[in-house]
Amino acid sequence: MAKTSWPEVVGWMDLNAAYQINSDRPDISVGFYMEGSPLPPGYNPRRVILILDPNGVVIKTPVVG
Repeated sequence: MAKTSWPEVVGWMDLNAAYQINSDRPDISVGFYMEGSPLPPGYNPRRVILILDPNGVVIKTPVVG
């Protein structure tokens, strides 16, 4: 079964987290969003969104969608 969430990357820097996600799931794209910024609408099974603090640290578990 393909991985759909990455709780282990919470607390990681943005590019390290993206690298891990792409390593696990090369078929999906990773988007970077600052905390509080508008997110893209709708579910997309080919996307993972990283929610980042001002220092570029992942603050929420990334999931497919």
